[in-house]
Amino acid sequence: MSNTVINQINERYAQVSAEAKDAFEKINVAMRGAISRAEASSSELFESLVKTGEKRQKAQAKTGTKKSAKAEPTQLDQVRTRVAQALGLPTRDEVEALNKKMATLNRKVNKLAKEAK
Repeated sequence: MSNTVINQINERYAQVSAEAKDAFEKINVAMRGAISRAEASSSELFESLVKTGEKRQKAQAKTGTKKSAKAEPTQLDQVRTRVAQALGLPTRDEVEALNKKMATLNRKVNKLAKEAK
């Protein structure tokens, strides 16, 4: 290859490299802006949800329509259950069963410790 072709290739490489660097910087700035906006939006959304929840809680307290602990699972409960299953987390019943076993074992260990004295 001639020097002219090599120079053209080097110039084109430098140009593409500069364009890529500029594009990366723009993407980086855009991502920072998106993160800032998301943080602001999430804070506003959270505050809005808290206010809505407080209003609903007050309304339920006035009308006395609190749900019992054994009420139908809500959609949030169902989603929470599916996520826990996907992560391999134990269910509430499994944890309670383990707690009962632990309590039984603790009683037996304490009894054996008293007998050993």
